Amino acid sequence: GLFESHKLIFCSMLTFKLFQTGKLTTEEYNGAYFNFLLRAPSVLGAENPLADWLPSKCWGLVLKLCELENFENFGTNMEKDAPSRFKEWFNEMTPESVKLPLDWKRLDSVPFQKLLVIRCLRPDRMCGALAEWIRTALPNGRDYMDCDGSSSFRQILQNSFEDSTSTTPIFFILSPGADPVKEVEAMGRQLINLQLNTNYWNVAMGQGQDVIAMAKLDIGHREGHWVMLQNIHLMPKWCIELEKRLDVFAVENSHPDFRVFLSADPSNGIPIGILERSIKLTNEPPQGMLANLRRSFALFSKEDFEDRDAKVKSILFALCHWHALMLERKKFGPMGYNMKYPFSAGDLRDSAQVLYNYLEGSSSVKIPWDDLRYIFGDIMYGGHIVDDWDRVMCSKYLLYFMRDELLDEIEMIPYADGKLSWPSPQPGPHEKYLEHIETMPPESPLFFGMHPNAEINFRTVQCDQTFDMLMTLTGGSGGGGGDDENVQSPMAVAEATCAEILEEVQEKKFATDDVSRSMSDEEKGPYQFVFLQECEYMNGLVYEMVRGLQELQLGFKGELTMSEVMEDLANCLYAEKLPMWWVKLGFASTRPLKSWRVNLQDRCAQLDDWINDPLNIPKVVDISRLFNPQSFLTAIKQLCCQNQGLELDKLQVFTEVTKKEPKQVEAPSKDGAFCMGMWLEGARWDPTANSLEDSRPKEMFTEMPVINCKAGMQTDKVDKNQYICPTYCVPIRRPYFVFPAQLRTKAIADKWVLAGVAMILDVGGG
Repeated sequence: GLFESHKLIFCSMLTFKLFQTGKLTTEEYNGAYFNFLLRAPSVLGAENPLADWLPSKCWGLVLKLCELENFENFGTNMEKDAPSRFKEWFNEMTPESVKLPLDWKRLDSVPFQKLLVIRCLRPDRMCGALAEWIRTALPNGRDYMDCDGSSSFRQILQNSFEDSTSTTPIFFILSPGADPVKEVEAMGRQLINLQLNTNYWNVAMGQGQDVIAMAKLDIGHREGHWVMLQNIHLMPKWCIELEKRLDVFAVENSHPDFRVFLSADPSNGIPIGILERSIKLTNEPPQGMLANLRRSFALFSKEDFEDRDAKVKSILFALCHWHALMLERKKFGPMGYNMKYPFSAGDLRDSAQVLYNYLEGSSSVKIPWDDLRYIFGDIMYGGHIVDDWDRVMCSKYLLYFMRDELLDEIEMIPYADGKLSWPSPQPGPHEKYLEHIETMPPESPLFFGMHPNAEINFRTVQCDQTFDMLMTLTGGSGGGGGDDENVQSPMAVAEATCAEILEEVQEKKFATDDVSRSMSDEEKGPYQFVFLQECEYMNGLVYEMVRGLQELQLGFKGELTMSEVMEDLANCLYAEKLPMWWVKLGFASTRPLKSWRVNLQDRCAQLDDWINDPLNIPKVVDISRLFNPQSFLTAIKQLCCQNQGLELDKLQVFTEVTKKEPKQVEAPSKDGAFCMGMWLEGARWDPTANSLEDSRPKEMFTEMPVINCKAGMQTDKVDKNQYICPTYCVPIRRPYFVFPAQLRTKAIADKWVLAGVAMILDVGGG
């Protein structure tokens, strides 16, 4: 009854609870260690002596780890005693199974402490390491972690059926692409010679179906039939009636053969009583390219496939492969797609049907690739896609796969440059294609046209989400370690944080009215309006912060009754999260609270510089420190309009990457504005070649040099040596789009589209 993504969280909570209460004999529980693992606190702004191979965020975590008992020398050992050996360990594919250098190899005998090191240095491997720890620490842990991984859904259903009774329904929690009805009917034919509308009733819930469902339940209860009620989440109010009816049946003693099967999407509207009495099962679609390609290809029967000519077979295989790519790409989060789309087997089936209609009986030798690409990419799949950048990515895949070379042989792994190869199969019988599918190399982001770093990214996000959820569920505290004097209570932490933040922001106030009055109307240009607006935004945010924090301080002192809003604020301060109103009035950010505070100071510093000399903008503007970077780019266009007498809506911003660092810029740009604060994700910038290149291993973001942003007339001309790079405020990308930048590239621009390359303004940091 658990989705794959929740199994680790459930098993972790179970194991942590036993660990805290001293029921696990493997090692001793330590509250400070446990809190470190959950919260991963970090020292911000510290100089990183190992910056050539270790991200600064990791070094900040290491410094905090050194404050824990038994870890005091860890940072010194890394920095001074054996940096090269630590670097080797850091670059291992699976560092969790490799011994640490020096005396730290002893951590293999206390695996929970080794988890702390992995949490600092390789968060992308954390979920795997945690699962392995549970397998060894929990009695029979392997059975819990891998409970039914090797069983088919039919076997699990039959085992569950043996546990079910006339008063215990089987409840299917649905996920996209799962259809438990077929499995139930197949099992019924084996067990009770199932016949629809005779001893088995199937009702798809919806308007007016509640009466029919109740009638079928009554018949089943008396006669001992099976009743399947699908999608009960569509009728949450009626579910309460269903619960009462099941209670009545339990009292009346149903026929022993009576069975109820329910299915629903995850929903809050389903009464807890129904969930508690049911055996809950999930059936998720397969994970991974190989499993998805097998499943896609299995949609087409052998007989039907053999009837098709060689051209259709080749295109159909490429279509199945592309379908698997489109489904699996979502695991890369915002680098994969800006939004989530419900692509399904139906889209593939309909696309195949269109393919047959187009090519069967067509005497033309030439295949209408443009038509096929348009129908697949803009209608069948494109009908789901609403984000323009996702649509571009989809069309570039089709441009790669749907071409004449496919009929001979093409490389199924786009733009891999020989790093990984898997050619398309030669046209042949059905079995040959099945054999070819099994020769697929081990899965890698290269399959999607992405850099191997993309996997680190999504695994790190998975780690963050898992621990966020564990923090929420455990109340964010180690608990159970009451004898540990160093662990402060949540409210004490919140009170200290409250005082710190108040001290930082209390004096911040930008005198916008005075500055505005000090300039004449002629002196107030587009840039001045942008910076005045930025100061107003900052004043609004700081005012709300000071008001809320002062109120909370009075609450801590007992001079005010703690309201729900004040408690929420205190909880956020403890959990290192941003309070709701700060998010609403603030700037787009994915940073935890501590890092957000540092960023707030940086933003204020830039505004201070400007307010001291309001007639001139800074020589280099850090647009990542603006609430609304778009308004600054619009100001560049407005100035161009005024100077050259052009129409604003026919202008766009053009980017020219310089070779300068901010400190090397001596004067403002003559025809635009010098901007900094942009980071590349998915690729790196090579300053010597002045073009995009593949990222270095484990380097997630690379800072761009100063960029000259200037306005010019919009053009439809496509420069093949240019990649139009979307720019976003934060790594979650949509809806924080800023503008499209133009970056030089030696490789074909489509390569960077598939790699999900974008520029991010505020990459955040722990």
